[in-house]
Amino acid sequence: MSVMRAMSANATTVSIALGVIFLAVTAVRAVDVPTVETFAADAANWADNSGLALLTHVASGGPDGSGYAATNFAFNMGGGAGGDSVVLFRAQDEFNSSGNAFVGNWLADGITKLTVAVRHNAPEPLTYFARLSGPGNSPGATAIEFAPVVPNVWTELEFEISPASPQFVTFEGSDFGTVFSNVGHVQIGVSIPALLASDTTLYTFGLDDVVAVPEPASLALLATVAALGLLTRHRTFGC
Repeated sequence: MSVMRAMSANATTVSIALGVIFLAVTAVRAVDVPTVETFAADAANWADNSGLALLTHVASGGPDGSGYAATNFAFNMGGGAGGDSVVLFRAQDEFNSSGNAFVGNWLADGITKLTVAVRHNAPEPLTYFARLSGPGNSPGATAIEFAPVVPNVWTELEFEISPASPQFVTFEGSDFGTVFSNVGHVQIGVSIPALLASDTTLYTFGLDDVVAVPEPASLALLATVAALGLLTRHRTFGC
């Protein structure tokens, strides 16, 4: 009887373990599926610098050969001062950009980084930034990708979403928690090079593969599996 009870107990433990693992795996998949905009079919209601016109959808030529979004901009339109920054791509709640998939509480969603693929044909490397703000466009947080992006090559940029990230240069008088608990706008732009501040040439800027990446839950899953494994072995050796 003791053997039968032990076998029954082990079977129950395994059943519970499998159930918990299934739930954990389901949770991991739910968390690990990031918000992604690939511009596969259209510009997804992303707007240009002015906020008055949508980006141009280009059917092919993105990082993987598929569609992407683009805009044209001349640096003299940015105020004519070197070192100024201009927003080139706008995803905003009032535009319903990407179906407002990027709108919400990034802290509750566990978003830890924002990645984008960019390309430009300006004559020198450019420094890109990401600005994220509330639905009213304020307050905002600006993060800089300090490595300049060379021309004519798709380049992935990664912005760490963390209060300790050295990429953040301003919270505009607010703080990390306030901004990221209510994100309504995602804006990507560049700093204007001093030598190009008065340049009237319309350069082309491409955008693709915008991803808001949640914190992976795989470590929690492994910890759960390990704990269940130890529990099962303990019951087995205790027979």
